[in-house]
Amino acid sequence: MKTARVGVGMVLEAFAAALATLLLLVFKIPWLPRPLALLLAQGVILYAIHCPSHYVVGRMVGIKFSGLAVGRSALKKSGSRIVRLIGERAVTPVLIVDRASLARVSPLRRKAMFYSGVTASTAAPFLVALYASLTGDPISILATLVVAIGYLTFNIFYSPRTGDVHRARLLGVSPQGG
Repeated sequence: MKTARVGVGMVLEAFAAALATLLLLVFKIPWLPRPLALLLAQGVILYAIHCPSHYVVGRMVGIKFSGLAVGRSALKKSGSRIVRLIGERAVTPVLIVDRASLARVSPLRRKAMFYSGVTASTAAPFLVALYASLTGDPISILATLVVAIGYLTFNIFYSPRTGDVHRARLLGVSPQGG
């Protein structure tokens, strides 16, 4: 599925994430244990914030997007067999970058666009962990903190190999300078 209405797709994705988060965090579902609701919200947020972050920052720095597709995770290129199997099966929204506009912007602006996705999706689980700390439930706090730290560790290891950091490096953008 490819569409030229990338902005509409990003708004729909953000709306769905916000709605799911509200349902899981604000409106208590009686049959769903609180720690599980927080973990589900954490997963929805980290999954759904990635592409909109690229889109918003990309548009702010002058990068355009030519389409939105449903594709496979970049983890399918991982050297780890287990991670590669997950990546081959994980369905994810994929923003298609307009190469001409990407080429016109400075390396620092490209860097901002590429790093925005990994930064947002890595920070989001910590926000849910912070929210969990406000509930005072030690199981929820521990569970969400473990997931947040686990995802941070995962991104530190895999993003430079297959993710946004890898793509930024392929375009000649290093984390040290632009």
